[in-house]
Amino acid sequence: MAMDQAATTYKTSLYAELAKIGKSLSSDRRLELLDLLSQSPKTVESLAQQAEMSVANTSRHLQTLREANLVSREKRGNYVVYELASAQVEHLFYLLRDVGETQLLAMKQIQRNFDASEQVQTLDLPAATKLLNRDDVQLLDVRPTEEYAAGHIPGALNVPIEELADRLDELAPTKDIIVYCRGHLCAFTNQATRLLNEHGRHAYSLNESYYDWRQFNQQPS
Repeated sequence: MAMDQAATTYKTSLYAELAKIGKSLSSDRRLELLDLLSQSPKTVESLAQQAEMSVANTSRHLQTLREANLVSREKRGNYVVYELASAQVEHLFYLLRDVGETQLLAMKQIQRNFDASEQVQTLDLPAATKLLNRDDVQLLDVRPTEEYAAGHIPGALNVPIEELADRLDELAPTKDIIVYCRGHLCAFTNQATRLLNEHGRHAYSLNESYYDWRQFNQQPS
């Protein structure tokens, strides 16, 4: 089909704009920043600390994401706080994760190997939902306090993973525990579950995020 110059310019201009999204997603470090921001808004300093990057590198990656309008920022006192630009960006990140797990066999193999190495019992969302209907089961969120405050699965107790060993007495000793954190790309769920089991508790790993829980509960029954 022949195109005149205006039609060619139209489509190439649109593809060039769309490619900005692809470019911004082409870095593993920027993907990690999007994952962290899907949990809650964060300062540059907090993102740098949690992603184990320098503040300067974190700022550069955030600028790339901002140029693609995937994140927004707001000055709050002496700090600049970043957040995802819209719910669509959140959906895009998790869709990319799901496509990766489907199309990239190495991703699932890495996850299976890690589950096996941690030697924990894992649950999916349907199984966890069924267990949580029992009175002898407790749900534990091991994310940082600000992420829990931004949104969490109803009924979950929050004990950040770095405090868990010192706060075991806050968990009901006779209840089974279901642990969750940031989802499929986070190792803390399994590690917290292993720690609990090593201290004599009966814990399960629910390696799903608050976003995954919300999507699961929106499905038609």
